[in-house]
Amino acid sequence: MIYDITVESILTGALIFVRISAMLYALPFFGDEPIPTPVRLILGVALAYGFHDRIPAQWGTVLPTDMFPFGIMVFKEVMIGLFVGFVGRLAFDGILMAASLVGYQMGFGTADLIYPGLGTQVSAFTAMHRGVMMLIFLSLNLHHIYLDGIIKTFDMIPAGAALPSKNLMPFFIQLTSGVFRVAMQLSAPVLVALIFANSALGLAARTVPQLNVFTMSFPIGFFVGMTIYMACLPFFPEWTLTHFELSQGYMIKTIQGLMP
Repeated sequence: MIYDITVESILTGALIFVRISAMLYALPFFGDEPIPTPVRLILGVALAYGFHDRIPAQWGTVLPTDMFPFGIMVFKEVMIGLFVGFVGRLAFDGILMAASLVGYQMGFGTADLIYPGLGTQVSAFTAMHRGVMMLIFLSLNLHHIYLDGIIKTFDMIPAGAALPSKNLMPFFIQLTSGVFRVAMQLSAPVLVALIFANSALGLAARTVPQLNVFTMSFPIGFFVGMTIYMACLPFFPEWTLTHFELSQGYMIKTIQGLMP
């Protein structure tokens, strides 16, 4: 297919690239640190070229050619991409929070490590759980949800649309609070088992004062936590699929809130 290269087509392509790159920067997996910046840029260019035929013809038909008005449009495209990508990342933030809660209760809070995917210190259990969930995420092709969300932004939000209004703030507050709910749902089986295990250790300490409960709590907590975690592992794919389908709905609602 031959495209006519004009000033308008170059400016339109630049705006498409900016919006997609901003979303990739904010989304999980695509925007993680192990993926080098040149690879992200190449991916942004490839997606912008690949999605070109899927973008409505009327998108970006009237664009300013002056530097200042076009710079404002670029800024708006960056904000749109970051907002939608932020909503998509919240799905993984709930998973990481659940792993942090479980890892701390299992005793991993005393031995953190630098996780290259986040650039921050996390427990060994959090790093392992994130890797497991990322494999499930890719095996179920759930990254297609994010790619579909990228296309929907161009179908519903024109170039240089207005920034989010205050009407979206209650939705963002509700969405952020949902992260804690997801974290508690995912970590509840292990946390409840650890509560019973610690209660049993407390009773044993009162019954046998000579027992060194503090030393025993680490291996027992690790054994109980990992046993329940491995028992729940077969249910993770179905839970992950349902969770990210809800995340897709939240992304669409965010896109609708950004519509002029």
